[in-house]
Parts: sequence; C-alpha cells; structure tokens
Amino acid sequence: MQSSGPQRSLAPLQILGPACLAILLWSGAGTLPAAEVPSADLLQLIADLIGDSDKQMRAIGLQQVRSEAPGEAATKRFLELLPKLRPEARAELVEALGERGDPAARPAIVAMAHGQEEAVRAAALRALAGIGSEADVALLVQRTAAEAAAEQAAAAHSLTRLTGPGVNRAIVAAFGTAPASVRVKLLEILAARSAKEALPAVVAAASDPEPTIRLAALDALRTLADEGQTGDLVKLLQTAETGAPRAKAEAALLSLCGRGREKCVPALAAAFPAADASTRQTLLQALARAGGSGAMESVASRLDDSDQAVRDEAVRMLSLWPDRAVIPRLQKIAAADNLRHHVLAVRGLVRLASPEGEQPADLKLLGDTIRSARRRDEKQLALGVLGRTASLESLALAVTLLDDPAIAEDAGWTAGVIAENLPAENREAVHAALRRVLERCQGPKARGQAQKVLESRP
Repeated sequence: MQSSGPQRSLAPLQILGPACLAILLWSGAGTLPAAEVPSADLLQLIADLIGDSDKQMRAIGLQQVRSEAPGEAATKRFLELLPKLRPEARAELVEALGERGDPAARPAIVAMAHGQEEAVRAAALRALAGIGSEADVALLVQRTAAEAAAEQAAAAHSLTRLTGPGVNRAIVAAFGTAPASVRVKLLEILAARSAKEALPAVVAAASDPEPTIRLAALDALRTLADEGQTGDLVKLLQTAETGAPRAKAEAALLSLCGRGREKCVPALAAAFPAADASTRQTLLQALARAGGSGAMESVASRLDDSDQAVRDEAVRMLSLWPDRAVIPRLQKIAAADNLRHHVLAVRGLVRLASPEGEQPADLKLLGDTIRSARRRDEKQLALGVLGRTASLESLALAVTLLDDPAIAEDAGWTAGVIAENLPAENREAVHAALRRVLERCQGPKARGQAQKVLESRP
C-alpha cells in the first residue's frame, strides 16, 4: 500500500517483521517531521507494535504515539485500538494518549475512566492531566476517594497538573461539599497549584471543626498566604491548641513574613496588645523575618514587656538583626545590668563588626565591643574576628588589648597572626608591635608566634 504525499511507503519493510520495524522506529528512521502527516502504513506499523505481546516492543510504539505521529487523524486511529487491546496494553496506550496532549482523545479517555479494569481506570484518570479541563474536576475529585489507591493517586496527580483558567475555581467549588478526607487532599492540591483564588476558603478551613482539615489548611496557608492574610494568621495562632496546630500556625506565619517582608509589619505590630506572652514571642520572630526599620522598632518596644520571656526574645531577635541600624540599641542593651542580655548584645555587635563580602571589619566597633565585654568568651570571640583582618589599624588595636589582663595572652597571639600577614613594607611597625607583645606576654603561644614572625623579618 502506498502512502499519500511525499512520505515513502513502509509496506516493503513489513516483510522484515515487527522487530526490524521497531528497530527502524527506535533509531529514528520511521519518525516524521512535526508538520508531516503520518502515512497509513506508519500508523499500521505503530498499531502492530502497540498490540505486541512484548512490553519493550509496545514501548517503542507508544513512544511514537506520544510524540512522533502528529495530528487528530492519528489520534483517532490510536483510539480505535483501545477496545482491541489487552488490559495492560490498553492502560499503556491510555497514558500515552494523555501525554500526547490531543484534546480529541478526551471523550474516549473519560469513558475509559468508567471502565471495568482498575489499571485502565487509573491510567485514564492520570491521562486527564494532559488532555482534561475544568469539566473533569468533579470526576477527579470524586476519584480521590476511590477504593483503589492507584485511582486515588492518579486523580490527585491530574488535579495537581490540570491546566485551564477555570480549574482552580472548580476545585474550590468542589471543596465546599466534599467529604472531610477529600477536603484534606484538596487542600494539599490547592497549595501545590499555588491557587490564590482558594485563599478565602483555605482561611475558613483553618477554623474547621475537623482537626485534620484545620491542620491541612494551616499547611496550605504556609504556601499560599500573602500579606493580606497576616492578620488572619495571627488570629489563628492565638486560637490554636498547643502541639501540632500551634506549631503549624507559627510555621505558616513565619513563612508568610519571610515572603511578604515589610508589608506584614503593620498587622504584626497591631496584634501585640491582645496577644498572650507566647504569641508575643512568635510575633517578635515574625517581625524579625519581615525586617525593616518598622519591624525593628516594634521589636525594640518589647524590651520593656511585662513578661521576662518576651523581653529575652526581643533581645535575641535584635542580637540577630542583619541591619547595622540596630547597633545603637545593642550597645545600650550591652551596657545594662542583665548579663544574659549583655552577652546576646555583645555577640550581635561582634557579628555586625565582622567583615562580610566586600565590607571590611568595623575596627572601631570591634574595639569598643571588646572593651565593653564582661566575659572572656565574648572577648575571645571578637579577637577571632580581629585575627582575620590584616592591617596596621587591626595590629594597633590588638596591641592596645594587651592591657586587658583577661585576654592579654590571646591579644598577643592575635597581634602575631596579624603581623605575619602584613606586607614587608610594614617591617618597622611589625617589629614595634611584636616587641610590645614580648614585653607583656609570658605564655608560650603568644611569645612563640611573635618570635617566629620577628625571625622571619630580621
């Protein structure tokens, strides 16, 4: 039989048998340019492969169905094969037709979803991901509660991937009347789809009487919520029971503030007066996620909170603040009597004084912080930062710290490390500094480092 158009006939090749024909297709010899209509011979060849008892042979034919035999006529030819195939091959062809993406196959695929074989029904439900529409949402929602796990998974797969302008609205509409177990699945699906249209329904579901729905809604809000839901999430946090509901509400609020940033701050700040101590601590964490000057001021306003744990959390958040605008507040906290707050503030100041990227170390802030530190641990922490800077200014600062008996030996060793990394033209300043180290330090570590550098730079 001869094909029409410029495509050559494949009939002479059929005497080679399906295996040789499959090899031709596998190697690309039987594939077509996208614009070329497949011949009747090629379609018959593909049909023979699809009907073959060998799974590998069928796989070659199914690949042709997916991408190498374009056009609605070819789709219809493949659909005609469905009733003639064994269940396993029928399920494989149904999935391939879904991946082919031709809407002409949709009515037949929907019919297959109501067939007798479970594997074929599951394949049809999965195929709707590629060729279905909002009209199929009701069927897919219903099958998320099917007895067969394979059908449940296939329906959820297609609901997650189904495209079209009305799909999200259709899922939200089905959500309102679905059984509890299905609503939980639909919440997961709406979150996976980033369905912002669902936000009112999801917020309402977070207060549902059914605990599993409440938890699923909070998980969905972690992904879906935007700054407009900040107040809603604060209220949900305040009313959440301890345990998983509270943890999920906190996670949703913190995740939102990481996305919405400064847009979330007004609602967070407005929530403090009515919030209990535990919620106030979470609000402080949310403000830190949001960032910005307004958030920093709101956190600082809790330094005089009536609850000690809230005051501690406010100091902790400020000590972790990335903006150098927080430095004056941290210096004030460091000067206060509370040792715990002092330690947090000093560590925050050391962090902000450290070099980062192209920003050099703030040696003045580092020196002031070392001198104000009350514990040796924080002084050593700052010296560790100082030792990573190599300049005459950092060397001079290390030398001045030789007068602090708590860290004189550490400062002497740090001066030696800095001196070792200075260029040769700084010889005179290096010698003067290291002679000072040898005068003030008695420990072997500091003296050994100083002598090593002096010997290397006579």
